[in-house]
Amino acid sequence: MENNKKMDYILFSDSYKCEESKDDILKKAYYLGAYCKAVINSSFKSKISEGNTTFKRWLSNQIINEKNLNKIFDQAGRFEEKLNLGSNRLLDLSTQVTTYTEVSSKSISKYIVSYYFRKGFNEYIKFRSEQKENDDKVTAHNKKIKGAK
Repeated sequence: MENNKKMDYILFSDSYKCEESKDDILKKAYYLGAYCKAVINSSFKSKISEGNTTFKRWLSNQIINEKNLNKIFDQAGRFEEKLNLGSNRLLDLSTQVTTYTEVSSKSISKYIVSYYFRKGFNEYIKFRSEQKENDDKVTAHNKKIKGAK
């Protein structure tokens, strides 16, 4: 019997955790890096503005430190909304970022914050590469059942 149930894509938070740090700010930076990379990828494929690199250019001019994390998150969310990028993966990453809102009681080096941001950014690239084959199967399956209705 053919499976007529829609398949879901695997989420980043199901596969990657920021377990090497106990500090919420660093976990927030990690997931924000992944979220930003997801927004960049989605922006480029946006149906509203195909090939859009505005957020990528904006982000390249930002200092990645503890003070700027909320500003960066806000801007990524604006682009997600403006370009109608909504997806389960973006929602998952946005949720992960907002899970870690505690302000650190100690000052954290901007280099460490930047490191975790870049780690999340790079691990999202790795995640998408790992999920390519599965994503193709999910997309084909969901198109097939949509066409059968």
